[in-house]
Amino acid sequence: MTPAQIEGFIDRICGLYPSSTIAVTKVKNAWTADDFLLLEDVNEARRIVARIMERYDKFPTLKEVHHEFKLLRKPAIEQTIVVCEICDGNGWDTGERWNYNTKEIICEAYTRTFMGHIYTYVVPCKCREFSAA
Repeated sequence: MTPAQIEGFIDRICGLYPSSTIAVTKVKNAWTADDFLLLEDVNEARRIVARIMERYDKFPTLKEVHHEFKLLRKPAIEQTIVVCEICDGNGWDTGERWNYNTKEIICEAYTRTFMGHIYTYVVPCKCREFSAA
């Protein structure tokens, strides 16, 4: 939004709360300099005014307005994230495989013996090959 559009946005909110005792010029000076609001879309700001009218009993703070913009952008349905069963999404294969039916480890970790000591190690998971492409 441009500073003029932000001022119009503030005027609409002030119209919702005519009895509020805020210094409109101070609010306009602060909000028109806010980088977050300058990057927002005017159409979203119009939708925010309706949300503010429903949710707030007094003139909202700048932090509350930011929160409303963020809520507007949040998807209504949580997106499912597919996690690799080998590495649990961390990108490293330990060699251990878990059987969910019997709830036990099927394969042991990758181990290497060096000078009489047994060391476990990890290797890059195969799922990283697909994500790099």
